[in-house]
Amino acid sequence: MKIGSAILAALCVASAASASSITLTFDGYGLSGQNRMSYNHSRAWDARGPATFYSVTCGFHNFTYGSGSPRQTFCAQLFEGVTAGNTYTFDIVDPSNVPDEPGHPGNMGAIKATLIQDLYHRYYYGVDTAVEASAFQLAIYEISHENITAADAAGAVAQLSLMKGAFQSQAAGSTGYADAAAMLASLGQGGFKTIGGALQGLTNPTAQDQLLVVPVGAPAILAGLGLLGVGMLRRRK
Repeated sequence: MKIGSAILAALCVASAASASSITLTFDGYGLSGQNRMSYNHSRAWDARGPATFYSVTCGFHNFTYGSGSPRQTFCAQLFEGVTAGNTYTFDIVDPSNVPDEPGHPGNMGAIKATLIQDLYHRYYYGVDTAVEASAFQLAIYEISHENITAADAAGAVAQLSLMKGAFQSQAAGSTGYADAAAMLASLGQGGFKTIGGALQGLTNPTAQDQLLVVPVGAPAILAGLGLLGVGMLRRRK
């Protein structure tokens, strides 16, 4: 009975996650740090040039869903924000369609989405310190805001750098800079990985767009169904 109840709950969560929109209340930042960063959409990916840097909080965004269920996200859009205590309705989209358009930087598209999926596969489930959360967010900003011109994901990795391009960050005064640089450099090693539909994009025309990992993904449900089947076989025997 316990296994069956767990699977039913998982299926309910998955059903809710498949909706076309979700309403969340922003509670504030979770694990996070400060990063010095600059963005200029007119700079090429290999441009260095002068830049003005601002200190921005980077890390988990804590939201509440429904009657009190927590959700944690990372943001993918610098020039819109969310305010603690406010409630937002987001459209649920493929990560390639985040951030929303019009405006800069615009949709990530397939190549950047491949990099984001690989980043999540390699590091998301291990983020448990403020430095790691800050580094992970910084890596997302570099991928989502850089003016990548490469024709494939492997070429795009070579165009990622925190020191140059449309999006830049400063090591001095930043939390997790070195970790973020290492994350970016590791992308594609051994092949590009994915967490599939477990990663969803959230867009709102007037609020900061987010990336959300759904609480229970299809692999977990399938694994649970397998356990349920084993339990039924045991009872029959």
